[in-house]
Amino acid sequence: MTPADYSSVLLTGASGYIGGLVTAALLAQEHCRIIAPIRSGHTRQTLIDNIKLELATEHLEAEIDFARLITLPMPPIDDPESWLAATVNLDIDEIIHCAGSVDYFDSARLKEANIDLTAGLIALGKQLRIDRFTYMSTAFSCGFMEGVIPETLHAAAQNDPTEYTRSKRDAEALVATSRLPFLIVRPSIVIGDSRDGHYFGKPYGIYQYWTAFEKLLCDRYRAELHLVAPKIGLQLIHQDAFIASFLAARSNLPDNSFVHLVSRNDTLPTVREATDMWIAMCARPRYVYYYNHFSEVPSGALDRRMKMWLEFTSVNGDISAHPWQFETTALDDLCAGGLKFRDATIDSIYICQQRFVDQSSRLQAFLANLEQPIGIV
Repeated sequence: MTPADYSSVLLTGASGYIGGLVTAALLAQEHCRIIAPIRSGHTRQTLIDNIKLELATEHLEAEIDFARLITLPMPPIDDPESWLAATVNLDIDEIIHCAGSVDYFDSARLKEANIDLTAGLIALGKQLRIDRFTYMSTAFSCGFMEGVIPETLHAAAQNDPTEYTRSKRDAEALVATSRLPFLIVRPSIVIGDSRDGHYFGKPYGIYQYWTAFEKLLCDRYRAELHLVAPKIGLQLIHQDAFIASFLAARSNLPDNSFVHLVSRNDTLPTVREATDMWIAMCARPRYVYYYNHFSEVPSGALDRRMKMWLEFTSVNGDISAHPWQFETTALDDLCAGGLKFRDATIDSIYICQQRFVDQSSRLQAFLANLEQPIGIV
């Protein structure tokens, strides 16, 4: 194929985890040219190196023509003329917007990165007359909603887990009311590959929990643990399932669609089961005391490091403790059309956990000094 035969996609956030997965998948499985604006601190070579890490897991790194990846310095968010000047001659057909801030509480940063940037890209899409605007949101953009969460534009939430979820909901509204053809993708918490557990992202979600334990609770053995772990399904999706379902949604869903990319509730372990699996491998206490919410934990029972661990993970703990129920009509239709979707299970999460532990020298040293497993009481 010649360059003229490729469609051209402006893809933001390629240097991030989700954007990197999307970039690698499009290069490996789609006939398209990717234009990736990158922020200062990143280079074309570091972006390619990160993409090659992901491609190597499928033995594809040597087969990809990286001439199809065009990088350019990311223009200022508040300078629409610079965005237009940088892209007007690149024949862009589609915008896939994966960039943004994941800070939970910095309202100013969230407005700039999640709302203002989205608004600017929508305006750019109109000027370039693109065929579709794809926005990468989150399954939790609805806020703490009761009942089944619909695949539609959400109204204002009475209670949000974080300012981040509010900003994603507001950005969704900009996209859905823009009059551009759109696809809004709402993944739940994305974790490592279901087959081998590899994960090259930052320590978010369950990795935040594991990393915080590694940093704070490997100083000594604790015979007693106080943990927040309700018997509620832990909403996770493996990155290979995310990639497969994103590509299927992009190719098969009609314009102006919303899609929840989530594992089925009947396959998911509970937060309690996933926590049991972690502490059985990495803590081996004699006694465990479980609570449904951080507010229920008796602070006098905690040493300083355990209290820090629970406080550091409390926001994600609150999100995990909510009984999320997502409409999956779009995902079910994709599966009926041939998508092979790997739901997260306790066994597949174990694969990710084992890989994390195997790669942590601190955890390995801690485990080497533990007495023989005693079991959980």
